[in-house]
Parts: sequence; structure tokens; C-alpha cells
Amino acid sequence: MPLVDMKDMLAHAYANGYAVGAFELAELDFLPAVLAAAESARAPVILRVARPRSQDAVFAWAMAAVEAAGARATVPVAIQFGGGTDADSVRHGVCLGANGVVASALRESLFRHIDRTRAIVDTAHACGVPVEGELAYVSDTDAGDGHASRTIQYATVAEARGFVERTQVDFLVVSAAMVRGRGKSRLDWGRLKELNAALGMPLVIAGEMGLADEHYRRLIMQGAAKISCSVVPDALAGERLRANVRRDRHAPYSVLKEGLHEMIAAQIEPRLRAWGSAGRAAEVLDRCRPWTNILHVVVYDTPRLDAQALRALMTEGQRLLSGIPGVRSVHAGSVADEGGRYRHCLLTRLASVAAADAFRRHPAYTGFMDRRLAPVISDRIEGDYHMIDTIPEIAPRAPSSAPLCDLARPSRDGAGRGQGLDGSGVSPTGINRGKCS
Repeated sequence: MPLVDMKDMLAHAYANGYAVGAFELAELDFLPAVLAAAESARAPVILRVARPRSQDAVFAWAMAAVEAAGARATVPVAIQFGGGTDADSVRHGVCLGANGVVASALRESLFRHIDRTRAIVDTAHACGVPVEGELAYVSDTDAGDGHASRTIQYATVAEARGFVERTQVDFLVVSAAMVRGRGKSRLDWGRLKELNAALGMPLVIAGEMGLADEHYRRLIMQGAAKISCSVVPDALAGERLRANVRRDRHAPYSVLKEGLHEMIAAQIEPRLRAWGSAGRAAEVLDRCRPWTNILHVVVYDTPRLDAQALRALMTEGQRLLSGIPGVRSVHAGSVADEGGRYRHCLLTRLASVAAADAFRRHPAYTGFMDRRLAPVISDRIEGDYHMIDTIPEIAPRAPSSAPLCDLARPSRDGAGRGQGLDGSGVSPTGINRGKCS
């Protein structure tokens, strides 16, 4: 089952009165447990991955594993990058496979927070990726002793409306709790109802795993379409590991993890049912656009360039195109068959159809194609293709009697499939059917 567009997923939840669970993967050990719970409940799910500080390599490996697991899942999956602090971090997250971004709330003034969030939104939207915003900012108040006290302020309804209009975020994190006295709080249903009426968009509730089912139902009635849990799997894992250590303190790590996945899945699945997302997998897949990468292909010939000049041209193209938002990878190559008409190619993998549209209009792309490539080539063909990754089966299955074309979900435009130049299955988008110059 393919990854699906996260904006479509939450729009469906908002319109149909349920909430999608989003689970932060503090460790890759949690990934199979979350997917097992979602598949058992037949529920759509969001996998949220945050980038550890100074661990870019680890983050890249984790994102690759999450994307592969999501593509193999039997329920609709979206992948959310939980570390959007600026435009560069967003480009990085999308490049590694995220199709949703959290604009992280930092300790900064309201105006700075709005400006930074809008920059994140502009970059993400250029890639076709929705953004989750949070309106919590630092306010300078007089502490009574002549000094300013910087405290976190949460938005009024008017501020929330203004924030959404100025930033164009797609979803908004809201707080449903109102603090009353020391250590006591209650849910502020009136404020949540006002926010839902004013914004009319999917709202996000963070870290609300311990509520009663009736509270979840009321949250969803007031616009909550996503419930994020950032620490529950981590806490459950710690509980299981401590129990196993008490049983055998000298056990190896593989033994200490026994029962970990089952324990986490057993805690998550009832929540998915309480949030109303259980049994929605087929419906979400039918109503939401699949999240497919686009392969932008340029094949050309350069009879007037020697090998050194050609290599310099390819290197320059890779460098320039790699910096465009939504670009996941850029590969350059030459034919293995000496008799081929088009001897060289430039293959750019893009995050989405929207990213491909923006890519072709980007000054870095048009500048390279028109000023650097066009003067030295005799002919070229360009085209955009949907990428359909072929995922090998772990265990062999009995041969199917169905035609090959029926074994994969067709693209929304009904385009046929072919074989990609990088070995992946692809289908033409029909966006740019090819041109010669």
C-alpha cells in the first residue's frame, strides 16, 4: 500500500469525524510496533521522525528505513519530519522522504515566530508538503521588580486566526488544557470550540494519550484530526526493558527486548480505535492521493564536448539542481550501448508532482538548461515520470493469475507504466510529455 498525501489524510479525518494517530519514533525499534498496531486496527497512521542533534547520518539512515517500511505497510502511512526550524532543515527532511513537516516552536517573539514559520511554509509548499504550525511564543512581561520575565504565551482565538492567515500553515497544534491551581488542570472545551469555528481546519492535539475515550470523542468533535504522541512508546519501552532486567540482569540485549514490540502495539491499538481511525484504511487509500516521487529525465547528446568538459558540465548540473527545494537526488550518466542516439542523461528525483512543477520553473534549473546545456548539445528530450518503487517480497508468494497491470494501483491520471532509467518502475505523469530543442 503506497504512502499517501498527509494533507489529504488529515482533511479526510477532519471531514469524517475521527483523528489519525501520529507516533514519534524515538528509536527504530518502535517502527514495527507502531505499524503492527495500525495494521491490526486497519487504521491510517503518521510516523514522525525528529533529527537528533549532530547525528545527520543516523537521521538519514532512520528516514530511509521509515520510508521503506511505510511503503511496504498494508495501511496508509504518512511520514512527518519533526524538526522544521528553518527552510534548510525542511529541504533536508523532504529530501530524505518526509511528506509532512512540523514547524517547531522556539523561544522567540511572536513576530519572529510568524516570519520563520512562513519561510518554512513557503519552502515546504514548493515541495507539495503540508506544514503543522504551533502558536506558542515568548512574551516579555514586567515581573514587578523592574525586570522583564520571558514566559511562554498560548494563542487567543484572534491570534490563532491571524497566525494561520499570515503563515498559511495547513494544520495547527492547539492546547486543550486550562491550568487551575497547583498540578490541576481541566480541558477547556469552550476555547477549543471557538478555535475550530474560527479556523475550520484540522487541529492537532499533542501528547494526550491518557484521556478517557469520551474526552477523545469530544476533542474530535471540536476539530482534532491528529493526535501526536511523542513519549508514550519510549516510556513503554523503558518499562519493558526494566522488567526484563529485573528478571535476568545478565541477559543479552536481544533477550532484554523480548515482548517490547507486542507491549507497545497492545497499548497503541486501543487508542487508534478510541480515536475512530480503526477500519478507515481502505477508505483513506481510496480518497487520498498516493504520495509518489517524480523522476525528471533529460537525455541529450554533446558531440562538441570532450570527456573532461562533459564531466565538468555534469558536475555543475548536479551541484546546481541539488539545491532546489523538493529535489531528493540528482544523477548523471552516459549510455552503456555505444549505438544509442542520446548518449547522456540527467536524472532528478523529486518529492512530488508539486515539487516537479516548481523545479521546472526554478531559476537554477532554467539557467542551467538554457545557458549551460542548450548551447553545447545537439538534441535533448525531457520528461517527468511517476516513480513506483519495486519492493521485493521477504517470502515467496503463489503466482497470481491477475494481469500485471492489475497488481499495482494505477496513477490518478490513468497513465501507463514503464521501466525507469534507474531501475525503478515508473509511469509517465503527462505533465511534460517530452520536448526536443
